[in-house]
Amino acid sequence: MNRSSDRVRPPAIALFGGAFNPIHNGHLAVAAAAVRRFRLATVYFIPAARPPHRPPEELAPFAHRYAMVALACAGRPRFVPSLAEADPNRISYTIETVERFQRQFDGRARLFLLLGADAFLQIRTWRRWQDLLSACECIVAYRPGFPLEKIREIVPEGSAGPAGRVHPLPTVASPISATAIRQRCAAGRPLRGLVPASVAEYLRKQALYR
Repeated sequence: MNRSSDRVRPPAIALFGGAFNPIHNGHLAVAAAAVRRFRLATVYFIPAARPPHRPPEELAPFAHRYAMVALACAGRPRFVPSLAEADPNRISYTIETVERFQRQFDGRARLFLLLGADAFLQIRTWRRWQDLLSACECIVAYRPGFPLEKIREIVPEGSAGPAGRVHPLPTVASPISATAIRQRCAAGRPLRGLVPASVAEYLRKQALYR
């Protein structure tokens, strides 16, 4: 019998943003590892129409990048493509996206931000980064050999608010990078094992990164 003091834990959700130029199997592996480790109910994949640290000429059109994210998420019930940063007239700032999801769930979810260690090391350059660390917990995915002390240097213990905990997440070593995938597309080389088959077919049909 449940005691009256027992509470149902709110679902844990993660926001996974980025250029996704294009999304690849490394992104999916990181999200899957986070789901297992933190028992996430949902990972929202949020491609940015205008990421603040990337010039637009380096990016495929947003519609294509979003379509590939949707294809990669298909058949994976916990992975959901999101249009939260789809506005082409606004720079996509992470703190604003987090606040949008806070309003949407109104305290009914445990909110995580999922990002790679390299991105996390730059977080002090992000808009309202201290507010960001107080607004949600961070899952920082790192590869074998990454010096964890660098993460602790960015956010010393006790420096963030009660919700602003930082959780390192070890992942497997992966040679996959979006840059290498774009180069293979330009050279007409196969993408087997690098992106989902549906994404590879989309890239081929749309002749992206050629």
